[in-house]
Amino acid sequence: MKSMPFEKCPRSIPLTICAITFASAIQVSPITFAQDSLIEEVVVTARKREESLQNVPVAVSALSPSQIEQIGSLTVMDISRLVPNVELHQNTFSGQALSASIRGMAFDDLEKSYEPTVGVSVDGVFMASNSGAVVDLFDLEAVEVLRGPQGTLYGRNTIAGVINIKRTQPTGELGLKLEGTFATHDRQDLKGILNLPIGENGGLKLHYRDLQQDSHLFNTFRNERPENRDSNTWGASFRYDFSDNFTATLSYDDYEHWTQPPDPVATGVSPDTTFCLLGAIINTAGSCNENSAALSQANGYETSNASEQIYSYMWGENITLNAQYTGDNFTLKYIFGVMDFDEDAKFDSWGAPQPLYQVRRQQNYEQTSHEIQYLSDWDGPINVVAGLYYLETESYMTSGPDLSSRPVGVLARNFESAQDAEARAVFGEIIWEIDDKWTATAGARWTNEKKDLFTRSFGSLSDRLAGGPSFGLLTPNYDDDNVTYRFVLQREMSFGMAYGSYSTGYRAGGFNSRGNNVQTVGPFESEEVTSIELGIRSQPTDNLQLNVTGFSADYSDKQQFVVTDGTQCGLAATATCTFVRNIAETKNQGLEVEAILVASDNLTFRASYGYLDAEFESYNFNGRDISSTAPLIYAPENTWSLNALHISSVMGGNLALSATWSYRDEVWGAAEYGFYNFDTGPKMNIESHDQLDLSATFLRDLGNGQLKLVIYGTDVLEADGRVSRTFDAGAFAWHELVPGRQLGLTVGYEF
Repeated sequence: MKSMPFEKCPRSIPLTICAITFASAIQVSPITFAQDSLIEEVVVTARKREESLQNVPVAVSALSPSQIEQIGSLTVMDISRLVPNVELHQNTFSGQALSASIRGMAFDDLEKSYEPTVGVSVDGVFMASNSGAVVDLFDLEAVEVLRGPQGTLYGRNTIAGVINIKRTQPTGELGLKLEGTFATHDRQDLKGILNLPIGENGGLKLHYRDLQQDSHLFNTFRNERPENRDSNTWGASFRYDFSDNFTATLSYDDYEHWTQPPDPVATGVSPDTTFCLLGAIINTAGSCNENSAALSQANGYETSNASEQIYSYMWGENITLNAQYTGDNFTLKYIFGVMDFDEDAKFDSWGAPQPLYQVRRQQNYEQTSHEIQYLSDWDGPINVVAGLYYLETESYMTSGPDLSSRPVGVLARNFESAQDAEARAVFGEIIWEIDDKWTATAGARWTNEKKDLFTRSFGSLSDRLAGGPSFGLLTPNYDDDNVTYRFVLQREMSFGMAYGSYSTGYRAGGFNSRGNNVQTVGPFESEEVTSIELGIRSQPTDNLQLNVTGFSADYSDKQQFVVTDGTQCGLAATATCTFVRNIAETKNQGLEVEAILVASDNLTFRASYGYLDAEFESYNFNGRDISSTAPLIYAPENTWSLNALHISSVMGGNLALSATWSYRDEVWGAAEYGFYNFDTGPKMNIESHDQLDLSATFLRDLGNGQLKLVIYGTDVLEADGRVSRTFDAGAFAWHELVPGRQLGLTVGYEF
């Protein structure tokens, strides 16, 4: 272990709703490519129970491990290439933090007191914070992406959707899986899984991963290519079948992510002054833009010139317990989870070639959750899902700039804040098979949550670290109740199934833990979404599947994040202020199509298309409506992907050749568009992007095991990097970059 430093279907077109779901079968180890010319059934748990994907009245995409591997996927962010109307990005300034948007409902910040719009679940346990949600895709059984509000069964903070990640279970048999991936920028990814039997009824699974990788950006200021990833994870899962009816799995995970994110590049506040954060005080090196964003762009976004390296470290442990009892006509489940981690982050130059001011953030976070589910399997026409849920979180942050070596008169705030939160819920859903054609579903969820915040400020770094003297003490509290609903009417058709649904969801209110007064701290209130969805799940022929979903969602009391320069909250102009206000409403509507065609025994095509028309209906910024000019962030109008998979017998094994072409339309990054100048402001729109991913996977049975060789390339037609995330903090702005072409080789063996 290292030593730890602190640190737009236009509205004139009828809304026809469609969603095509990927229909590749969920695969378990060892991976095989055996298939016939019929589409295999995919089983999902989108409604908490196991059901055929084609019978579920929810817009859900199910991705198998082989599909994910074929696009050279490294983390959960990469699945957005395969799923319509989904945008996923990493937030550089927090440990493994996921900025996620589905159907134009986005969250792009990092505080533990904020709630995400997309729920992320690993083995049934929901992450209440987006930190740690950039999950490395290793040891997978399946990934499900549910689009649209899932408030009834999944609860708070799933107004946009849910990403369900399922890992493999202990097999109870002796087995070993070893893999090594070696790729561009000295990526070395070593992975291992060992399964052991424990008596006749038990099994133990051990897993280990060591990941090392350099940055894709060469820093011209420091004349080096910095290290990017240094991650080490290990864990164990123990499963025991106490009887034919009762089984339980206990899992432990330990992780250390010593991450130095790729440098951002400074874009500033105007084309001329750009990122000269301290203005005339330090603007002696010429135009910062020439030395950062513009220069990086001229070099194909392969260089940076930040004077100081960011680090964003995260280390912690998780414990998960899944217990299941199956009776004669019901299943009872208990899911328990603990997530306990620390973060240490430091940023100084913010992507510019001068040291500006150093900010140090140290945080710890712990969440504990309990969920009980009752799933009936009655013989009659009615079945139910019912449950109880409880969540408790504790978070602490101490943060602020070290200005000891900075110019006199530069002011900013040192502070510490802590939040305790509780949420409890009762939920249920009734499924009524009216006859052999019609099925009705009705569900509701009641949630109560409470939050208490403690925050205070300090005059200097030394005061903050020493615990005083302090000022500006605030101890507000927040209490809220909410009820969400879902109603579905579903009809079996000769070609498949059609449904219509009405659902609601909400995102919890709360506090801005980095605020410095009542106006910035809050509390702000919860926001709500109501969504109408129409869908068709069809299989016109034995080898063609076509799923279409149309949706229209009204997003009200939207929590608008307003990030300004410090003058708006009593700080220096060089600092930043964040306000969270319920001041906007949006209309989000669109179309989703997913299809699969098994052209022959050897050739399969998959396709997806998403169309999104998302815009503000109202946006009351300081007494004026800016809805006609302000864009919604991370809401691409068009997204699509096309995949071809060919399987053949070669050299005594099977060879799978995969090509995936994907496209995302232009999006806008996060800025306060009430202040933003579209003529002179830093560039906040991210240009459209298409990419081609290729892979060749060879599997051969060696008698006593299976050999796997994978050669892959992502974005193979584009050598240059590109902008993936933009952020305007009022006083300054930056771009975050991702690489272009990446080539890799994976060698694996398993038995």
